[in-house]
Amino acid sequence: MKFKKNPSKRDLIKKIFFNNKMIYKTLKIKGSYTLEAIFIIPIVLGLIFAMIYVIFYLHDKTVFYCNMQQAVVHIAEDKKEYKDDEEWQQDMQENLWIFRVVSGTVNKDKLYIKPEATAECNINIPIIGYFIDSKQEIKTDGKYLAIHPEFIVRTKDILKS
Repeated sequence: MKFKKNPSKRDLIKKIFFNNKMIYKTLKIKGSYTLEAIFIIPIVLGLIFAMIYVIFYLHDKTVFYCNMQQAVVHIAEDKKEYKDDEEWQQDMQENLWIFRVVSGTVNKDKLYIKPEATAECNINIPIIGYFIDSKQEIKTDGKYLAIHPEFIVRTKDILKS
């Protein structure tokens, strides 16, 4: 390649960069990183969204069960009395991030406290929606003794004497 007396900038760039074969091969394959990113980025983002969703789901499931346990303990110790199901549902909803309590009741007999509640969540994450249903539900119910063990022991001692 012969240059004129005053070579242009373009001619100088060609002379400097394209004489080196390694640089020429690198510049020749344009857009390869873009094509790789098209496949990798959605997979990485999908995994990140899935991990965040699982963290939220496990948090709410744990908090939901703990709320029920705490409410049952308060009922058993006569610290709280629920007048209607809405008050019960509000206590169950406390500290939940993505779930919403849709139904719940608590019944107290002489021997047992029987709570039940249902919470649901509807999240539409595009990538995760292919693998799991967008509507998730947590149902919980239980049967707990309403009589304290120490009361039974005292009653037993009284009946013996």
